[in-house]
Amino acid sequence: MPAGMVMGHELGGEIVAVGSDAGGWREGTNVAVLPVVSCGRCRYCAAGSVSHCAQCRYIGMGPDGGGFAEFAVVPARHAFALPGEMTDTYAALVEPFAVGLHGVHSAQVSPGEDVLVVGAGGVGLTTVAWARAMGAQRVTAVDPDAQRRESAGAMGATDVRASVVGAEADAYDAALACVGRPELLQACQASVRPQGRIVISGACAETTPIEPVTALLKELSIRFSVCYTPDEFREVIAAFGSGAVDAAPIVGPVLGLSQIAEAFDLVRGAGVRGRVLVGPD
Repeated sequence: MPAGMVMGHELGGEIVAVGSDAGGWREGTNVAVLPVVSCGRCRYCAAGSVSHCAQCRYIGMGPDGGGFAEFAVVPARHAFALPGEMTDTYAALVEPFAVGLHGVHSAQVSPGEDVLVVGAGGVGLTTVAWARAMGAQRVTAVDPDAQRRESAGAMGATDVRASVVGAEADAYDAALACVGRPELLQACQASVRPQGRIVISGACAETTPIEPVTALLKELSIRFSVCYTPDEFREVIAAFGSGAVDAAPIVGPVLGLSQIAEAFDLVRGAGVRGRVLVGPD
């Protein structure tokens, strides 16, 4: 990342200025931000897959200052108004919940299905919430950390496990791996039923083996999921507003911008419960 980069791609805020071509936005509106600057014209943008635009830049991951700045410039088409009664805290939670929603959409989770979610960090917890919201009958969350397993239960998991190794064979319609570990794909293959779906939502820098005979004989579908679409941002906000998804259990300490060093220390210590949120002082 470039020196001097201002991080923070999970962001929202109050509009304090509106560009001349920004349409009907008004100052004072609270918005959640989809942190991609894209061309808005290519076939990927037209389909809503803005992260695949050849010209895309990520706000908070490059030269475009993110949520840890006092001010951020964001595309009007990637700003999404929050209902007036919604707490400002939820603005920064729309992005991570959109990641979980995109994964559940990729897995094509349907009502009555059984779903395995491996990893109960930020992505895993939002994935659990959406799997339940989509009507999954059983959602098993796997994480070696007891506190994270407890958080998964608060987000709607019906049962939890400390390890995916030895999980029930042929017991799930879909499995979503939300942590980057190379051994997890094979474990998921064993756990899903014939013609099951496996979605990889966790980034792994290591070579990830599969067991091709199992995948072949079961006719498994294996795909990867990253980011989100504008429509998924709208779906998250609507679910927050209606109560279909409750983001409250994922909220951890809320600190002011002047306490950002303390916020990073909390995350680095790995003992904090929930998402550490940074807001204006």
